[in-house]
Amino acid sequence: MPLYDLGLGSEKIHIVIEIGVYHTKIGFAGESAPRHIIPSYNVKNDNKVARICDDSLSKEELHDELVTFIHAVYFRHLLTNPKDRKVVICENFLQTQRFRETLASVLFKQFSVVGVMMTPALPLALVPLGTPTGLILNVGYKETSVICVYEGMIIIQSCRSVDLGVFAHLMSIQRMISQSGTVKAGRELKKASELYGDFAMSVLEDIRIRCCFCGERPPELDDPSYTETGANTKHRAADMNYPMSDGYQLVVSGQIRERSMEVLYDGDGEENSVATIVLDSLLQCPIDCRAALASKILVIGGGCMIPGFNHRLKQELQAFLKTPRFSKLPLEKIKFYKPNYYPNIISWVGGAIMGSVEHLHERYVSRDFYNAKGPITLPDWSSLAPQLRDSTSSTSSPIRRTSSPMRDYMSAPLSSSSLPPVSSLAIS
Repeated sequence: MPLYDLGLGSEKIHIVIEIGVYHTKIGFAGESAPRHIIPSYNVKNDNKVARICDDSLSKEELHDELVTFIHAVYFRHLLTNPKDRKVVICENFLQTQRFRETLASVLFKQFSVVGVMMTPALPLALVPLGTPTGLILNVGYKETSVICVYEGMIIIQSCRSVDLGVFAHLMSIQRMISQSGTVKAGRELKKASELYGDFAMSVLEDIRIRCCFCGERPPELDDPSYTETGANTKHRAADMNYPMSDGYQLVVSGQIRERSMEVLYDGDGEENSVATIVLDSLLQCPIDCRAALASKILVIGGGCMIPGFNHRLKQELQAFLKTPRFSKLPLEKIKFYKPNYYPNIISWVGGAIMGSVEHLHERYVSRDFYNAKGPITLPDWSSLAPQLRDSTSSTSSPIRRTSSPMRDYMSAPLSSSSLPPVSSLAIS
């Protein structure tokens, strides 16, 4: 019997799953890191890839892909029986209703899990910090999203997102290499576009990790007469050789290394960028909350792990605060949290802490209750409508859930051994 099955109580350790567009984190509640980080797709017999978060899938196709994916989670990676454990789903707060209902149906109908708690992933990132207040910016694969939480309550109108993320950065690298990239073929220099064409996504991701960083804000952007993008500004980085599989050396120029990330700050064509959605989110918050939120910014997601991201983001925020668009935000301080966990797993860690807290059992939808009532039993995090108690609870009277699971966690008395580590404010 695995050691994590040996507990004082009869209930087994809960499963924690965070499904992202590109990667999925899976593991057990109470642990400090996920057991596995796996791709969010299934590989078919013909080697074609079917992504489970693809919006073009029909409901039947989505159901089949989720069955295959969850089966691999339980029996290939976690090696546990799904019928014995409850599940905590750290969901994207912009996820479609069809996806969450299909996922719940697969978990309850196909795998007969004991219970499911669905909670938004972004606010969960505050749980390991031990604070109920913060502005959470998630730099994901396809999009960047932001949400504000004040004293454990989600400010719904502060939700903002922009279709800029890791994928946009990869496409920027590909575009810049195609335009000016060179390859050392022996003693000759050849154009990269003539030898390779478009690179595979795995190669672009490796170039991004090995070579690129987020440079300082270009001074040219402060000149009103400058009309080009940030990718065309001056740079100070040196060129770097990237080894290809055929033995040639791809020359990754300093322009690519330092300025390929400018696509996240140039915007999406509608004056929305990674920095502007943060300030737009603050504008939607009550006036007396803005200063506290601006001094407690938490940046998460795999896209922010590139060196220099937080420093550049602070420069962009300070520059935009001087524009007429954000003149109503006289913020004196902008500070960032420095978590004790990697930014790409901190939301999962929050879900693991939530799954290990006993007094949140009312937040779970049980298998019997779901089979009796159907998908309407799934609580929506953004709704304050009354939710019925589980039929197995001691009372059958309806309750009004006006707070998030994180607020319930923060307000409950905790022993000193169960408190999460507190992080410090690193950037003043």
